[in-house]
Amino acid sequence: MKYLILILFSIAFLTGCSQNDGKSSSSYPSAVVWNNILYGLSAEEVPIQDIGKEIGKIERRTTPMPKKNGESNAKPVGSQLFEIKGIDSKQAIAVKVNEKYQRASILTN
Repeated sequence: MKYLILILFSIAFLTGCSQNDGKSSSSYPSAVVWNNILYGLSAEEVPIQDIGKEIGKIERRTTPMPKKNGESNAKPVGSQLFEIKGIDSKQAIAVKVNEKYQRASILTN
């Protein structure tokens, strides 16, 4: 009985020690920073006819959240960033990965 209580106490203690402030890297949205703007990546695909000029590339991958221009926590280094025709790039851009363009919209606090 003493061993069972000791084991349960140890498990509870170790579980409590492994907690991080409630925010795991998986609780952060997929994001990219460009032009000092934080964009959240969506599952929405942008049609190729709506893609404007290239504006940059992902230069660094970081966790949990990107903070500097050219950083992303979800897309690989080298992924290209594009304007979306008819949309202000301060509101949304497109990220090209594997010949597909994914919409990234501004994240607000």
